[in-house]
Amino acid sequence: MKISIITDEVSADPETAIELGVEWGVRDFELRGFFTDRAPRLSAYQKQHLRDVLEEHQARIVALAPGLFKVASPPPKPPLATLGWMERAGYEAWSEAHQAMRDHLDELLPASLDYANELGARMVVIFGFNRAGTPPGDPPDAVLNCLRLAAERAGAARLTLAVETEGGFWADTGARTAQMVRVVNHPALRVNWDAANAFFAGDDQPYPTGYEAVRGLVSHVHFKDVPYFLEGTPRYVGEGTINWAGQIRALAADGYDGFISVETHARPKVAEARASLNRLRQFMAAVPGADEV
Repeated sequence: MKISIITDEVSADPETAIELGVEWGVRDFELRGFFTDRAPRLSAYQKQHLRDVLEEHQARIVALAPGLFKVASPPPKPPLATLGWMERAGYEAWSEAHQAMRDHLDELLPASLDYANELGARMVVIFGFNRAGTPPGDPPDAVLNCLRLAAERAGAARLTLAVETEGGFWADTGARTAQMVRVVNHPALRVNWDAANAFFAGDDQPYPTGYEAVRGLVSHVHFKDVPYFLEGTPRYVGEGTINWAGQIRALAADGYDGFISVETHARPKVAEARASLNRLRQFMAAVPGADEV
């Protein structure tokens, strides 16, 4: 297995993130943001600048994280209301959700696939649509059909989509994410295993319980942790309660040969990223066969 770093977890400036990552011994990166813009919707200048930086530092982008399908999945019909102005507001929100879904499928998806191929990345991290307050359970047919079509397009582009576990989405816990991927049943749709996100989605023990569900489906991993004591809204830490030592051992035993991306969601950014990278390396060094390639 190999280590990568999500650039904007170190700095909003990818040049700074890549320079620091290379200084720390990492040359593989996951691209998400470029200051306040999100890939692939970058200017021609931004794309050229990134290519120059990668060439200068002999680094590469191995995964793209465009926020694809990180939008709500609308119900089949707009909501009804007893008052006209309320019904109109509900219809407009429903219509906007449908438009966002179409935009992601018809515009953002092809742009993401094209840009991933341009960068030489083989992985695009996606999401499983926000439930918009709907209780967790079986995803709607529209969501499954959208993911199936996306997987077909990714497969044709010789790319893999990795759906990330995320609280509040149809793909949230390990079990529900695995079920979604198995129902879609396309080789280009896999799992981005984010144990910390799965914890906040309801996997009290992301490893081993949550991981058992996605075992054999994982093509990408995000490395971050959750606090031992939780108060208020979910937050992430560099070192916490998730059994990452066991998780790394299990990944190695399963022959996982993909990337584990450092993603801290914590500040100060540089210090937290460097500490998380060192922690990940310690876990990998302790497991035979898990040495960084």
